[in-house]
This record gives sequence, C-alpha cells and structure tokens, in this order.
Amino acid sequence: MAQEPDLRVARDRLDQAVVNIELTLISIIQGLALAVLAGAAVQPILQLQWQAFPYIVAGLLVVLIFWSRALVHTLSFIRWPLEFGHTFAYFGATLIEAVALTQVAEPAHWFALNALYALAVWGLYAWDLRVVLRDARPPTNDEERALQDDILRDQRLNIRFMMPAAVAFQALSWWLVLRYPQAMLEHGGHLLLIALTLAFSVHYLLGGVRLLRRRQHWLLLRAAN
Repeated sequence: MAQEPDLRVARDRLDQAVVNIELTLISIIQGLALAVLAGAAVQPILQLQWQAFPYIVAGLLVVLIFWSRALVHTLSFIRWPLEFGHTFAYFGATLIEAVALTQVAEPAHWFALNALYALAVWGLYAWDLRVVLRDARPPTNDEERALQDDILRDQRLNIRFMMPAAVAFQALSWWLVLRYPQAMLEHGGHLLLIALTLAFSVHYLLGGVRLLRRRQHWLLLRAAN
C-alpha cells in the first residue's frame, strides 16, 4: 500500500519536469522568432517604409499568439511522458513562422508563408487533441471535468473553424496579391488584407488571455490535489 503514494509523487514530479521543459522550449523558440522579426524590421523602420509597419505589428502578434497559446496548452494538458513528436512539431512550426517573419516588406511572400504557417498550427492543434484524448486521466471531481471539457471544446473549435479559416484567408490573400498586383500593391489593396489579419490576430490573442483566466481556478485546484 505504501508504494502507490510514492508512484503518485514520482508522477507529479515528472509532470512538473515536462511542464518546465515545454515552457523553457516555448520561450526560447519564440525568442528566436522575435529576434528574426526584429532583424527584418530594421530597414523598413529606418527607411520609413510605412506600408510594412502593419506587417511588423502582425508579426509581433504572431509571436505573442504562439507563445501564449502554447503556454496555456502546456499548463492545461502537457504531462509525463514527454511527447517527442509534439515537441518536434513546435520546431517545425517555428521554422516556418521565422521564415514568414522575414517577409514583412513582401506582401505576396508574407501571405503565402503565413498560409503555410497556419496549416502547420492546424496540424499542431490536431496533434494536441490526440495527446489530450490519449493521456486524459479520469476526472475525479466537477472542476477537473469542467477543465477537461473546456480543453476539448477549444481544441475542436480551432481544428474545425479557426485554423481552417486562417489558412483559407491567408491563401486567398496570397492569390489576390498575385492575381491583381496593380490593385493590391500599387494602390494599397494589400493594406486591407493585413488590416483584417490584424483584427483577427488581436481577437485571437485576447481569446487566449480569456482562456487562461477561465481555466486558472481549475488549474489551481488540480495542482492542489
């Protein structure tokens, strides 16, 4: 009978170790992405290329969204054992993200690469759902059940609606810039597309903030048990 509590303590320690690894990884890779964005933003800012400014802001929002959403996911359901495939996928998505962030002055390249990046994030959400369903532990109280339901609801919302919409919009924007270069580039039509991207990004970032606020009490109770 004395062995079971020891196993639970060991599992809790490993859970915490995995969470620390994930949080450190997320901060490092998004710090690198931010450094790439800063490098790409130097010339447009110094040369006052004002049409690139919305893309720089959108790039910053991309970094903040990845960091905040990954943090919420880690705190919510990442546990022992460490899921290497999921962790490796972070590197792949960040590579695409970083390449996209270098294109703040090239709208066609920006939208094309961000469509690919949104596709990668869509895949990450699908992988996350697989991890949640595979590793879910039976809830022992109403709070744990509420947290689990909220996690599943958010994952499915992103898989079925949010990420497909992001992929479709970025791909459509890329096609419009290529198909109508004069209207989109010379007459500033691309600014409407990036403005819509900014509106969606702000909404999505604030959604992540609300998500953590909604879960913080459930997460605290789970940690106390």
